[in-house]
Amino acid sequence: MRAALLTEYRRIETREIPEPEIGPREILYKVMACGLCPNDYRIYAGLVTWKKPPTTLGHEAAGIVTKVGSKVKAFKPGDMVAGDGSTRCGYCRFCVAGRENLCANRKPVGEGSIAECATANQIWMNKFEHASFEEEAFTEPLACVINGIRNSRVKEGDRVVVVGAGQIGLMHTQVANLLGAKTIVIDIKDERLTLANKLGAGDVINSSSVDPVARVKELTGGDMADKVIVAIGNAQAIETGFQLVGAMGSVNLFASTVPQAKVSFDPNLVHHNEVSIVGSFDKTRADLRKATRLIDEGKIDVKSLITHRYNLDGTAEALRVLESGLAVKIMVKPNGDG
Repeated sequence: MRAALLTEYRRIETREIPEPEIGPREILYKVMACGLCPNDYRIYAGLVTWKKPPTTLGHEAAGIVTKVGSKVKAFKPGDMVAGDGSTRCGYCRFCVAGRENLCANRKPVGEGSIAECATANQIWMNKFEHASFEEEAFTEPLACVINGIRNSRVKEGDRVVVVGAGQIGLMHTQVANLLGAKTIVIDIKDERLTLANKLGAGDVINSSSVDPVARVKELTGGDMADKVIVAIGNAQAIETGFQLVGAMGSVNLFASTVPQAKVSFDPNLVHHNEVSIVGSFDKTRADLRKATRLIDEGKIDVKSLITHRYNLDGTAEALRVLESGLAVKIMVKPNGDG
């Protein structure tokens, strides 16, 4: 099969590689769409080293089952599927508690999914019926967003400020809206704020021209936000997030900072106002199932987030566009439109 292979840092080549073998509880699927994630760029650029060349990138995939292992009962060839290509142990204290996202023994089933075919453990995949492959390729990041919203305990009537109007921030906005929250989105790019408006943001703030703290104070009658979700790994954005939260509120540090960054905030704000600091990482199997369903039922508009599309041979260019910051979401289609 053909795959976009990272042969060395910052070098992608389309090559023929062996089709992966599957275990008894695994499936092989034809990758019809794979979204690019900031982590793909970090691996490509050598900013993180937990995955090294030669390797294939990609983990936000949807496709068609072509083979199933001998103990697979839930899937058959021809099923349309989306999910996650890594697996968890099931026996560490986190897995036992239902928090597989924090599994101490997580590992990938195979290589990445920017390839004509990929493998996955059956329990981390879900079937869908109505959505397109491009839409269902958002299953993995949307599942992470669902975990973030849950950790923030967003509820009806909350005033939720989302800092960062990339794909993650805009999905947070939509999920918060589904729960009946009032959303305010902050970014520095007008085109992204226009998209946020289209996707249901109650208010938008361009922080390059408007003081976001003063504006949030005005919009909330001085109460500030009940929940702040910092959906961008930027120290300044995180520090701003602490200035936006009100008493008894929470600040969710959803995005990692690469390279590692230090931030400063007033601890008395946390102390006197009983502000909670929340982290969010990855997702659970339940989050994946919910994400697959929300997309399949058309309750989350992910299609509007796609700004760039490439075939397998265009993967190198796709990563350069990702680096430029011009894209909201990039889709790679390893098997074209067929």
